[in-house]
Amino acid sequence: MTISGIDGMFSRESELASPNPLVRQAVIDYIRRNLELGFDVKATYFIIAPGAVGRSEKYDEMEFYRSADTLRKVADDFVKTDIRGVIEPIQSTEVSLCHTFEDAKVYIKAVNHPGVKHINGDVYHMMVGESHIGESIINAGDMLVNLHLADSNRDALGEGSTDLDIIIMALYCIGFNTRNNCFITAEPLLRGKNVSKTFYGITKPKILDELVKTTIHYFQEREEAVLSL
Repeated sequence: MTISGIDGMFSRESELASPNPLVRQAVIDYIRRNLELGFDVKATYFIIAPGAVGRSEKYDEMEFYRSADTLRKVADDFVKTDIRGVIEPIQSTEVSLCHTFEDAKVYIKAVNHPGVKHINGDVYHMMVGESHIGESIINAGDMLVNLHLADSNRDALGEGSTDLDIIIMALYCIGFNTRNNCFITAEPLLRGKNVSKTFYGITKPKILDELVKTTIHYFQEREEAVLSL
């Protein structure tokens, strides 16, 4: 099986920003296990949330620095496995820090390590966090290595109000389609789905497969239309 990368799962029990040193050690161990797996299956990136998904309130004013410092402790492992550490901005209703591409750039600068210098975009979160999705993609340039696709309501593409044409144009502007190891990934999670509950929930593969197929077909349809302009 060939995969593009691994999307890390960061909860209160395993998160970089936690004030509890045992929790921070747990997330270091978790990342290392995933990098070992990623190396075996030839993954090219590992997605990181600087704080726990599902925790929107701050612990304290030091959580940003604690998170960056904890990630730095394991950053050498990204270089050793040749897997890119990728930061995903997530909207403020789901995490307490790093909500926009600009936030991700500041966080990456704070980590200050060659193993962690890329961004994973998520169209659903960008609808909330970014003032202009196309402009944010263009400004990210080579830092962007993966883009999660879901519509404005977290349903399949085409079921909400996202202007997909602008996104496709922006991706072509930065040469995303010509760069090695850059990906777009379908990630619809059902309309109104609380993603933090998926840590402990039961997935329904048949439903998710249909959402992914719809997303792929709609993207291809709009890409063809954009290229015909």
